[in-house]
Amino acid sequence: MSSRLFSKDEVEGKTVIYSTGRVAGKVKDVVFGLDGTLLLVVQKDDGTESRVPMNAVLGVGEYVIVRYQSASSVAMAVQVPAADQSAGSVCKFCGAAMPPGSVYCPSCDRSQV
Repeated sequence: MSSRLFSKDEVEGKTVIYSTGRVAGKVKDVVFGLDGTLLLVVQKDDGTESRVPMNAVLGVGEYVIVRYQSASSVAMAVQVPAADQSAGSVCKFCGAAMPPGSVYCPSCDRSQV
């Protein structure tokens, strides 16, 4: 694993590509939680956002390459409109969309209470 450190300015605006070759979007932001969670906020062309855990980032260069997620976790994470994120309908650990009334995240299985 590389020990190179990157600033937000170095990754912001870079194209994010899944390891399968599919373009995920562009890096909009880097966010963190007090529990040590670190996520890339990726904005798709249609305006929706996804949050990619830093442990899924495989490399940073001209592009940001991320490990492909399963279809269910991609659907949950990638299709989250920005407005829904501020309403608290996303996992506080991984950023995946949360079904109404959920106690456990369907993506990372962590309790939300």
